[in-house]
Amino acid sequence: MPIFRYHCQHCEADFELLLPRFDSPAECPSCGANDPERQPSLIGAIAAGNKHNCASAGQCPAAGHCCSGSCGCGKH
Repeated sequence: MPIFRYHCQHCEADFELLLPRFDSPAECPSCGANDPERQPSLIGAIAAGNKHNCASAGQCPAAGHCCSGSCGCGKH
């Protein structure tokens, strides 16, 4: 099941939902609005033990803002 990020324009809440399908209806958990705006999701993975300088190589999955420096990017 995919996880989707949403922003509610009614109450300004940002949240994530685990939904069974891409076209499943979403509801804001804060105010109950049934029309939250789907936000782009950032997906990235860093292999354990892979401590190279991926930010300077242009390969950091979070553009140098990941893992609080634990991925070895050197740019955090």
